[in-house]
Amino acid sequence: MLTLKQLESFVRIVELGTFERAAQRLNTTPSTISKRIAELEEATALTLFDRSRRGAQLTEDGEQLLEHAMATVHQAQKILELKHQPAQLHRIRLGFTDLTALTWLPGFLATFTQQRPDVRLDITIDMSRTLYQLFQDGELDLVVIPADQEAFTQPGVESRLIDEVEMAFMARQGLVQESRPVELRTLDGYTLISQGKRSGFAQQVNRWLHQQGTAGATLTADNLLALVGLVTAGQGISVLPHRCVANLAGEDVLEVIDTAPSLPRIGYYAVFRDNSRLKLMETLAQHLAEAADFTQPFFLRASSDRER
Repeated sequence: MLTLKQLESFVRIVELGTFERAAQRLNTTPSTISKRIAELEEATALTLFDRSRRGAQLTEDGEQLLEHAMATVHQAQKILELKHQPAQLHRIRLGFTDLTALTWLPGFLATFTQQRPDVRLDITIDMSRTLYQLFQDGELDLVVIPADQEAFTQPGVESRLIDEVEMAFMARQGLVQESRPVELRTLDGYTLISQGKRSGFAQQVNRWLHQQGTAGATLTADNLLALVGLVTAGQGISVLPHRCVANLAGEDVLEVIDTAPSLPRIGYYAVFRDNSRLKLMETLAQHLAEAADFTQPFFLRASSDRER
């Protein structure tokens, strides 16, 4: 019968040059090594060594067997190493919007990958409607996007509230002269800058504005930083996550425009499927909720941590 010990003994003899050295490496006796080679030759019906010559000289049959024996021993070693690795490596494909990437996502990734080496996270950053379409197409396993919870009531889809983001109209200091709070219809006289149609965040804001009888955006910029840049340059007003943006642009550059009525908060939800990995997804959603903080850009948080 062919055994792994026979193949390992054969490989070690070839590597080390003699039966005696192979026995030392394998912590056994030369006679045991000789017996294993004899058994291997009997099992394979091959003569592996030329015994008419000094040392461990391979025959042609031995040369042919060597490649297969080395591959088998190598694979056996990889199998034995599995006990030192995580029981199972889970790959999860995640989607986030740029606000998440700008704020708490980098810190979450650094912490979570240390806590869960058994989970590999593949990250996509895009607009929320694009992310949700990728989720529906099965190309993403979990997405964190702004939406109304009612949007995820379809069968087989689970959602968990991650955080609520405080929104406000913002503009360059001095651009809006009216006394506060400003009536919403007064803002129709200004250019309203918003993210485009693929933004779930902008979609909710525009829906709310229409409900209040106010016109929607007249200028769009899909990228959040580009939008903040336009507002900072005095090109108009915009509905923004004001605590994050105030930290990003500076309190002396932009100001919050208090309105009547005031803007509602926008919920960010982790959306995933109710399937065989539900428990893992729920655990991940909990970690996301614990990490979520949309109030400060990640590079400012890292800078303040170093100063401490």
